[in-house]
Amino acid sequence: MARNPEYYKGRRQRRNYWLIPFILLVALLTLLVVLFYGMQKYAKITDEGVQVVLPGMAEEAGSQTDARTQTATDGQIFDTIVPEILFESPDYSRIEAVAGKRVRPVRAIFLEASELSVERIQTAAGSLIDGNALMLEMKPRSGQLMWASTASLAVSYGMAADNEFSAQLPELIQSLKAAESGKEIYLVAQISCFIDEMLATRSTQFALRTSTGFNYMDENGVWLDPYNADVRNYIVTLARELYDLGFDEVVLADVMHPVVDAVQNPDGTFEKPQFMYSHEMSTEPNPITAICGFAVYAATELAERPGLLSIYTDSARSLVRDDENSGQNAVLFLKLYDRVYYRTDRYTYTFNLQDMEGSVRYGDVHDRFVPVVINLIPHDNSSWIYIERLAEEQQ
Repeated sequence: MARNPEYYKGRRQRRNYWLIPFILLVALLTLLVVLFYGMQKYAKITDEGVQVVLPGMAEEAGSQTDARTQTATDGQIFDTIVPEILFESPDYSRIEAVAGKRVRPVRAIFLEASELSVERIQTAAGSLIDGNALMLEMKPRSGQLMWASTASLAVSYGMAADNEFSAQLPELIQSLKAAESGKEIYLVAQISCFIDEMLATRSTQFALRTSTGFNYMDENGVWLDPYNADVRNYIVTLARELYDLGFDEVVLADVMHPVVDAVQNPDGTFEKPQFMYSHEMSTEPNPITAICGFAVYAATELAERPGLLSIYTDSARSLVRDDENSGQNAVLFLKLYDRVYYRTDRYTYTFNLQDMEGSVRYGDVHDRFVPVVINLIPHDNSSWIYIERLAEEQQ
């Protein structure tokens, strides 16, 4: 039977029950916001944290504080934690060897700065029979440069040369390297680094000073501060200029800290004199960080050098380990510098060579650890530096 369509059923009204939890949530959030901002004035910040102290709780909190204070007064000791930052000295033993991959033998005659002239250099070049090189002292311990340097310190303090020799030097270097006489001359420039009388006396800000404030000097000369950034940059700049002049190799001499003996105090104890440095450090200054730190810095700055970069060591102890007195470390030097030069004689050099053999990763130890000898040409070694001295000069 068909449904009677004459009757109309009314539409049911839809109830929005979901509005109830939404309204409750909005009300809760509003209450939280009001409480957060309204209770801030009752917040109390202490060393133990943050507390909310309502007006009725203030007296109770005060009594608790008094109780804690009384407890501390009664003799209870609380541990005090003091943060401390420790700085360790650099570990140079972790530095990898990178130098010495393109080293050839060097057999050179050494000419001091005092005897440099065009005629003397040409004569020495002509006398090379067993040798193949000349080593020229381009910066002695006096600090007077033998070329027309444009380094800022050299110009400011009048250490750059401006004479006939400095004017003729570039042409002389090119002629020696051109092999016009049938033999190309290998040219090595030597510069004194931390002994420089002119710079140290003309501006005390670069000098190594004693604890009393005076410039430090000894029988070797007047010393520069090895930590001084301007001094370090000055040496690097001079090396770059010598490469630009045409030298095949630059040798850094006097890269050492002055060795001082302990003096006796009035109470009978012995103590080494203290030095004042221009650079503030996070670790205790000492000869090793001063000298080895400079050695790393100079080698890094001159990493893209066009020629070889070498260095002197003056300590037999440095051939096997750090020298705490001079600050030198020949093992580290061989990692960063193409050659290490060492003043020795024919008898002790054999033992010196044995000390260094295990430290040479690249090249031949005979060409990388080079003896500097006086009045003797060691024909049994592939590399050497010969210094001529008259008998009266040696005495």
